Amino acid sequence: MFSPSAQDRSGDKPIKQVVPILCLVGVVGLLSSVTPIFKYIFQHSSMSVLSLACGRVLIGSLFLASITACIDSRGLRALRPCQVLQLTALGILGVGAYAVAAWGLMYTSVTHYALLYSLLPTITALLSMYRGKDRATPATCCGILLSWAGCTLAVSEGTGFQEIGFGFGDALVLLFTLMMSGYIVLSPNVVKQFGVWTSNTTMFGTNALLLMVGTAAGGMTPQEDDLSVEVAGLLLFIGMATAGVFLLRSRALQSLTPATVGAYHNLIPICTIGLAHFILGEAVTTYTLLGGTAVVGGTELIRRASFLPHHTAESVPTWRLRYPISSFLPAK
Repeated sequence: MFSPSAQDRSGDKPIKQVVPILCLVGVVGLLSSVTPIFKYIFQHSSMSVLSLACGRVLIGSLFLASITACIDSRGLRALRPCQVLQLTALGILGVGAYAVAAWGLMYTSVTHYALLYSLLPTITALLSMYRGKDRATPATCCGILLSWAGCTLAVSEGTGFQEIGFGFGDALVLLFTLMMSGYIVLSPNVVKQFGVWTSNTTMFGTNALLLMVGTAAGGMTPQEDDLSVEVAGLLLFIGMATAGVFLLRSRALQSLTPATVGAYHNLIPICTIGLAHFILGEAVTTYTLLGGTAVVGGTELIRRASFLPHHTAESVPTWRLRYPISSFLPAK
């Protein structure tokens, strides 16, 4: 029988989950809008991929830096060079991955992009299970399969899924998905160590610098006639949305497991297709609605499974104890 204090703590859990869940909803909304808008810019502008990616990250870094300077400037000043390098390396997986995503989106459709990005929850959950952050329960496995099947169903009919090939752009989008999964799994400890504002500002700032150097070295600096008022406004929104995504996701990762955060990303392809219908004229079919329902159900299964008590060290599989992920990482 539970004591009153235990019951109070148990009753507080659903309330404490409201904020991180709302953060994930914000992540879904922002990321869903970015992809169709980026494709629209490609269709109505002659700017290079690297220039657009650089502008996106630079705007995000300036937005974060202006807020961090007021909220946590002491944290930025306290960073040592080795810690900046650590955050830069992690930022390449998360922030730098958006350059790969933009490159892939230029050579593939929004539908292909959405389909490949729907693999994020599966990869994230598997990595999280390997690291012992989540358990491979029947509910988790069923949720992953149901969500993946829902995304596949949602994007299959209008494009002739059976005829979809795997081209250069698709390979780049898959690489982006792998990089983002690695970021989601590896970032919680780093973010907790340095703080949400300091870590994200540093990752955006250093990766913006890397992209600026790459853009200048490749002679791909945008010209004045390439940057219309419309494109500039859309790029400003994308940059702000990108920074907002990292902040909201970092907040969610402080309370939720990586598999849960990855699972909510499975909603993004469905929302992306809906927005692409209004922005790019893509069709929304009955299969889209059925697939969206399956995605929501699978996401909820994974979310509920993540609330179960974590396993102890004795329940960790032998192969995982023998080959821990730390053995493949450099010493701190």
